Amino acid sequence: MIIIVTGTPGVGKTIASKKLSEALNLNYLSLSQFVIENKLYTEYDELRQSYIIDEDKVKEELEKIISTSHLVIETIYPSLVSTADLVVVLRKNPFSLYNELKGRGWADIKVAENVEAEILGVISQEAREAFKDKVCEVDTTEMSTEQILNKILNKQCDGPIEWLVDTKVQRFLEELDKIISSYENDI
Repeated sequence: MIIIVTGTPGVGKTIASKKLSEALNLNYLSLSQFVIENKLYTEYDELRQSYIIDEDKVKEELEKIISTSHLVIETIYPSLVSTADLVVVLRKNPFSLYNELKGRGWADIKVAENVEAEILGVISQEAREAFKDKVCEVDTTEMSTEQILNKILNKQCDGPIEWLVDTKVQRFLEELDKIISSYENDI
């Protein structure tokens, strides 16, 4: 069995994935750690403080593990995984997510890009394109880890989640775009 837990940074992937793997007695794999430990990246982006992955190498190495394992895979890149029985996309209210990521001390550009990705449902869309009806979206806003885990185990999906129906979120997206544009203009 392969379960992917995905979503933008700050939605609760790590703790939910670990708890899910414990509950189902499956091995846990953090794809980010896997990439770093196996040097499956091409460079380090100083501005965003993150590695640029080598997608082909990641897919190749991941395939070796998937073919012989039962896993919960935590990742922001669901399409790098070739197969899954269930794909859980954790989502979070953009305003809450913004506060979470700012609280981590991340650069404005990194926060803005990740919150924008959440608003636009980038990871959710990627998951749906790759895994279609195997996708379950769960809104983690103001939920405990236990509540999130119960929703996943009971396949109580909230999605598809559309943040852009809220005009406040639309205005917030415009502000995020300004932040991103200011960085792009400086490059």
